[in-house]
Amino acid sequence: MVDKNRKKKGWTALIAAALTLSTVLSACSGGKDPASASNDPSEGDQITISFETSVYAEEPHKKAIDALIAKYNESHPNVTIKVHGTDYENYWDKLTTEILAGTQGDIVQVYPENIATYNALQSGGTFVNLDKKIQASGLEDKLVGQELSKVDGSYYALSNYAWGSTGIFYSKSMFEAAGIDPASIQTMDDFKEAAIQLGGVKDGQYGFSSVIGTHPFIASEWYRLLARPVSGGIYFPDGEAGPYEADRINVNSAPNVWAAEWWQDLIKNPQATPPGTRDKKVSREMFWNGQAGMMMDGPWFIGMTKERDEALMDDLGLIPQPSVVYEGQTYKPNPHNYPIVSMISKDSKHPDEAWEFLEWMTSQEAQQIIAGSGMIPSSKEYAESEEYKSENPLAAQFFDFQENVYAPAVMDPPIPELGSLSQILINAAQEMFVGMKDAKTALDSAAEQMKDTMH
Repeated sequence: MVDKNRKKKGWTALIAAALTLSTVLSACSGGKDPASASNDPSEGDQITISFETSVYAEEPHKKAIDALIAKYNESHPNVTIKVHGTDYENYWDKLTTEILAGTQGDIVQVYPENIATYNALQSGGTFVNLDKKIQASGLEDKLVGQELSKVDGSYYALSNYAWGSTGIFYSKSMFEAAGIDPASIQTMDDFKEAAIQLGGVKDGQYGFSSVIGTHPFIASEWYRLLARPVSGGIYFPDGEAGPYEADRINVNSAPNVWAAEWWQDLIKNPQATPPGTRDKKVSREMFWNGQAGMMMDGPWFIGMTKERDEALMDDLGLIPQPSVVYEGQTYKPNPHNYPIVSMISKDSKHPDEAWEFLEWMTSQEAQQIIAGSGMIPSSKEYAESEEYKSENPLAAQFFDFQENVYAPAVMDPPIPELGSLSQILINAAQEMFVGMKDAKTALDSAAEQMKDTMH
């Protein structure tokens, strides 16, 4: 599982200081030409490639990455790939420190919104421009999320591992008992009506186990389901697009205030959502225990459910996030896409060998292994294959949602200030959804704080 929103704070100040320090260091040392940095080992020479990732700490990803390397070594026995897997909470500060010291891995896995930030830590760029390699490989249009891997129009990462999006998981038996056809849930108003209906079946049963508490999902469930589809952006308008300037802060726009008030109405209903506070773990437990009929999650939840109790799989259904009707207009959902992408360090002594491994990861034999991670393999061809669909019928639905139901994903803005903006938003969400503070007042305050951050 990848709860990517669980940490976006704490490293913004470090990065800001790092940017300044990096400029000084780089001015002294100058950049490196990746082509000249390669020592071009002859066939059979033993080389070591370091591979940094934030997901290796999670068992399904560890198994998949270890299996990938073992398979690759069958045809490349002279290549040792050494994985450095730091947990997500600590990965980003560690990566910043390493880049400033010039000790980052040959291969670094991040998410698309992180590319610009970390590439800027070294003057002239930290990572290799991959335009020529990606265009020559023919992979440009074959990988989910590849279009998100650009900085200033150039590719700096390959979307070669896996991705996830979000949908609504539901209990088939609870829907049947409440007389609800899942196909009837087309809009968020349908969703609210179904949640209330589910909660009315019996005491102790609720419709939707939302996250209410200190977890970052208290903000992200709201804006992924409601706010972003109608406003175009929680931080900046037009799909979180630049220029990223203080006067373009969008958090207190009329559509976002409306979305917050809608969410408050849902949460206040004693049948629609459980009382009290809960993080994502408790939310999932309530669903598995039959206390809630719906929850929002990604494809990793399928593997988690199997691990919890294989028998639960027979009762697990999935529908896409509903559309949102606002002022008479219908807006398609545009949930965040979470592709894990890979970059090659300019400081790498083996950039060509690193690329060879990354390109191999897009092959069918590698994508079959990656499917075991619990996320969806990045190759569109493989994710669409009958083999994948037959072995992963629920997860394959996410690919259909992405291709046929959802609007283009709206991603977080790729700026160093994101961590601070995110924390301001989480604080506002807690005021609105735990404290039930007036939505416009809370978001106006958040907007002023965000503007101060951007000045």
